[in-house]
Amino acid sequence: MSTIIHRAIGAPLSRLDGPQKVTGTARYAFEQSVEPRPAYLFPVQATIANGRITSIDTSAAATEPGVLAILTHENAPKLIPGFLADLLILQSDEVAYRGQIIGGVIAETLEVARHAASLIRVDYEERTHDVELRADRDDLRPPKAPLPHGETQADQQDIDAALAAAAIALDATYTTASNYHHPMEPQATIAIWTDSELTIYCGSQGVSFTRSALAPLFGLDPQQVRIISPHVGGGFGSKVFPHADMVLTVIAAQLVASRPVKMTLTRQQMFSLAGYRSPTIQRIRLGATADGRLTALEHEALEQTAKLMNWPENCTRTTRTMYAVPRQRTIQRIAALDVPVTTIMRGPGETPGMFALESAIDEMALACGQDPIDFRMRNEPDVDH
Repeated sequence: MSTIIHRAIGAPLSRLDGPQKVTGTARYAFEQSVEPRPAYLFPVQATIANGRITSIDTSAAATEPGVLAILTHENAPKLIPGFLADLLILQSDEVAYRGQIIGGVIAETLEVARHAASLIRVDYEERTHDVELRADRDDLRPPKAPLPHGETQADQQDIDAALAAAAIALDATYTTASNYHHPMEPQATIAIWTDSELTIYCGSQGVSFTRSALAPLFGLDPQQVRIISPHVGGGFGSKVFPHADMVLTVIAAQLVASRPVKMTLTRQQMFSLAGYRSPTIQRIRLGATADGRLTALEHEALEQTAKLMNWPENCTRTTRTMYAVPRQRTIQRIAALDVPVTTIMRGPGETPGMFALESAIDEMALACGQDPIDFRMRNEPDVDH
């Protein structure tokens, strides 16, 4: 008599796109076939961190065979401001960070576009830039609107007294570096204008959000915008929201409306145009009884954001629920700097925040003479079922 085993978890399932991906036949955004023959776009980026453009000489680039058009703030269409400030490119001569898109070359081939872009000469009026995250800055402030949503500030009374009275105390600072998005498929876009409708091919982790963010910029109803994401070759959060490169491609397609326009970022350009996770400076203070019961916890996190657009990394959000501590204080501060815009990245806030907290818990366990696992179990919070 045979026994039939039913499994709800761990059952082998075939991904619909699996065979294409493992055989190399999957076509990603930049590889889509479009008609008529596409033009290619290459961006021009700022080489200063703060200032304004005083002149752009495009004469040498314009005479290159195969160049179709050159975009700068002097001839770009006016965009309608929305909730993502970093999408408002080519609207003025201002430079907010090094690597900012300040122009683009449209040509018959990618090679011609890239070469012509290198011929463009830009003069700047440079201002003093501020790009250093330090704990002793006098302009640190609470984040305006934490994203993803979640409260980051909490202060229970008498925490300083609880820390001072603790039998065993820990005061430690932990730092994390910037983390950059570098999926196998970089940011890539094909933009096609047909009458008053816009079609975009891209690798997107949120096609509906991409459509709702782009449509208002160009005065379109979302129903006039079609986002096609055939595959996502990795994203880690970099493809949740549209970025400036996608807007540049759409503008370029407006300029040569009879043809689709293709653009993909290089690995170097990904560092300034695909978003990244902010570096952090985190101070953890813990107090415990002699037998290893936590009595007080303070977690202070410092991060950076761009002056152009606020985006904090919610390092302190998870801290308040991890351990049974009667007195807690969580503080989050940000420094607005002349840097590229930070963005969502896998495990937003939790990743660097939990690194600092759990490192401190390990050290506190050792200070209490306990095994780190036993120490955690001793301080487990009650769970309301």
